[in-house]
Amino acid sequence: MKKGLLAGLLGLFVCSAVSADVMIEVRNDTSDDCSLAINARADKTKWITQGWYVFASGEEAPIILKNVNDIHNVYVYNDCRKGTSVENSETKKAWVKTSYKFNDENPKDHEPGYEEVTFERLQSEKYQIQN
Repeated sequence: MKKGLLAGLLGLFVCSAVSADVMIEVRNDTSDDCSLAINARADKTKWITQGWYVFASGEEAPIILKNVNDIHNVYVYNDCRKGTSVENSETKKAWVKTSYKFNDENPKDHEPGYEEVTFERLQSEKYQIQN
């Protein structure tokens, strides 16, 4: 009986660890409305890119990334800081749809309506949009 209970608990733990989600608390500290895109690893070989999360000036809200279980494999891009990055940040290039909300599980390199931008590795579960 104890072995069955232990195996059941272990199975429950493994299932819950696999289907974990990541929550990011975002705050827009600029005077403009800003849009945010995310590039995150969903498993060992699959990356997802999604956006646009729109944050009004001064707005603070969470983003929940489904099926992403490691915050260290999350990269962010915001359109209020085009072309600049935080000093010593690790970056990654990915393609984003330029004018519509999107959720891409397959890379969209050079697709019409997409542009390549530089994402920065998320440093913690809190992200501030700054000028």
